[in-house]
Amino acid sequence: MASFNIHLAIGKRYIEKSQNVKDRDKFYKGIIDPDLVDDKKTSHYTGIQSKSNLFEYLENKVKLIKYLKNNDINSDYQKGIFLHLITDYLFFNNFFDNDYLETTSYEEFCKDLYYSYEITNQYIEEKYKICYANFETEINNNIKKDKKEKNIGQEKRKNLLPVDKLDKFIEYVSNISLEKYKNKILQNNTNVLP
Repeated sequence: MASFNIHLAIGKRYIEKSQNVKDRDKFYKGIIDPDLVDDKKTSHYTGIQSKSNLFEYLENKVKLIKYLKNNDINSDYQKGIFLHLITDYLFFNNFFDNDYLETTSYEEFCKDLYYSYEITNQYIEEKYKICYANFETEINNNIKKDKKEKNIGQEKRKNLLPVDKLDKFIEYVSNISLEKYKNKILQNNTNVLP
């Protein structure tokens, strides 16, 4: 999953660029809720996965078509959830270097990713003026739980999130028209890039 800060930065930039979010609190709640549940496979509409092939694993992490077949995006809360899922889908399928993914195990990827979050979170908070005080306890508890489950420590790792690339990603995703992208996915009846 993209970090909470990445999700919130994209949500904030989306609101700044779009006129179709009326209730910001519900929108932000939708943005963070998919990562606050115990069963993230259900909240992300995950497809069949095997951790032995990292490409395949990441490709099936989020199934946007499954979400859209079971939900609409009429409320600000649902828009937040959809933007969260779009972010994760594009993050896992369009952000990382293919050579790295081909030579890295799932376990090593998770350790590198969480290390990268640690070193980019402050940058994102400061640049995008992220404030998640309303959700701070839930978010911090979720992060601790995920790190424990994935056996992630504090050792220095590879940074997968160069800030210039991360900034471009945040701008790219926050520019997506949710309605147009929804229609494209439904027309193709599968996950597609915007």
